[in-house]
Amino acid sequence: MKHILTTILAFCAFSIIAQQTFVRQNVTTSIHYSIGDVFSNALNGDTIHLPGGAFSIGTLVIDKQLTIFGAGHHPDSTTATYATTLTGNMTFRTSAASNSTLTGVALTGLLRFGTIATDSDINNFTLRRCQVGEIVMSFNGSTNSQATNIIIDGNTILGNIAGVDAQFVFIQNNLITGYINNFNGNLLVKNNTFFGGTGCPSVLVTDTYSGVFENNVFMNNGLCGNITINSNVHSSIFTNNVFNANYTFPYGTNIGSGNYPGISFTGFFVNETDFAFSYTNDYHLTNPLTHLGNDGTQCGMYGGTSPYKAGAVPVNPHISSKTIAPQTTPTGDLNINITVGAQDN
Repeated sequence: MKHILTTILAFCAFSIIAQQTFVRQNVTTSIHYSIGDVFSNALNGDTIHLPGGAFSIGTLVIDKQLTIFGAGHHPDSTTATYATTLTGNMTFRTSAASNSTLTGVALTGLLRFGTIATDSDINNFTLRRCQVGEIVMSFNGSTNSQATNIIIDGNTILGNIAGVDAQFVFIQNNLITGYINNFNGNLLVKNNTFFGGTGCPSVLVTDTYSGVFENNVFMNNGLCGNITINSNVHSSIFTNNVFNANYTFPYGTNIGSGNYPGISFTGFFVNETDFAFSYTNDYHLTNPLTHLGNDGTQCGMYGGTSPYKAGAVPVNPHISSKTIAPQTTPTGDLNINITVGAQDN
């Protein structure tokens, strides 16, 4: 652990002095000066540390097991480093990319599995504390996915999540402004905050069979009708969810208990008034003890066993402040003061 921390601290200091430097480490550590180089030279099992800054990636295709850390995406936690913003799309393909992790980046476009019908067979993939435009678990959004054991945890998703029949998918403690769709069993959706909705009428869950939905908040903008759960959702279980629509169960072939229907959007969140995502909004519940999940914690993204992390801080050691002298001392030294906080989760 000491070796890893020293490596990361050295990287942090170096990346502040020479912007757009990237660290790749496995048995040894190497430094790259373009984002293309760091990925093209990466070896299976590498850990990649991306600095803060905005980087164009086009469509980046990854076909190896990688652990990727950015500096974070939330303004509150990236004042010292800037957010790591990747402009473009990322595609993980073939089973060789299994066991990969993506943490602490803002991806403006699409996160996709596969480039053809047969190479979406990703197993054990984790997306944690990122901001992502949209997630599609197959190469085209219609051909069935072969992905399994997917964890989507603590993210801000600014669009939809399409499972395309991916299996053993766990979606927890995210802020989601679109809908989830196209799942067929082995889906657990727990302690998420959905607000907004997509389509006309507005939908938050669609085309899903045999899913389990626990302790979520479903606040639908309902601009032209509120159909949070549409008629293509079947044989699913809804437990202790908050709805601003008036749902009673059984609802079609879906069953449920302990839900909170017909809850007004007005005043529900500490600071959110217009169904438009903003980092300045506060998505904590105004009255958290009034809407409890089946585990006794509050419904939504700040409840459960893994609440949404304040500032979406990545799990790697994180730079919270830095001071760099404007010039060297008479002896040629450059005074640098960097505060790095270790993360316990």
